[in-house]
Amino acid sequence: MKNILIIVANPKLDSLSFIIANKYKSLQDESSSIEILDLYRDENKQDFFTYEDASNRVVTKEMLYYQEKISAANEIVLVFPYWWGSYPAILKNFFDWNLSSGYAYKYEKNMPIGLLKNKSVKVFTTTSAPKFYYFFTGANRRLKNMLKEQIINFCGMDLVSFNVFGSVRANTDNAQKILNKIK
Repeated sequence: MKNILIIVANPKLDSLSFIIANKYKSLQDESSSIEILDLYRDENKQDFFTYEDASNRVVTKEMLYYQEKISAANEIVLVFPYWWGSYPAILKNFFDWNLSSGYAYKYEKNMPIGLLKNKSVKVFTTTSAPKFYYFFTGANRRLKNMLKEQIINFCGMDLVSFNVFGSVRANTDNAQKILNKIK
């Protein structure tokens, strides 16, 4: 059985992010276990990570909850709006808290070793700007490389799909075209 964890980082429930997450969920095999995790509304929502948290790492019940979700997943799907050349702060906060040393990675001979093996990751992100703008400025490449190299691969997972959907506010026809591309 395939376990899929869809992590949505968008404060708007009526956003295209949630529509994409639900469309992706609806396309999966009935034998799959699928959970949509709303980082803004989850009952285990975490406070923002601070310097003190990094210096004096204490495992919280929220960390254990989210790490259990990550551990159980074969596939992790990240869905978020593309804001200011990156992902929302709440997603960064999720990474800071839960992809911790000893759980997601460790160091051996000063080299990082990813501990979250056999997990695939798919990314779906939306932006109001035209997709070509981010392509020509290199922003798409920077975001993809940051997620792939600094987070996903660093923790031992594999990025299998990276999707940027632009001009999401242009018209409803564009939103439908985007949904038709979700696989």
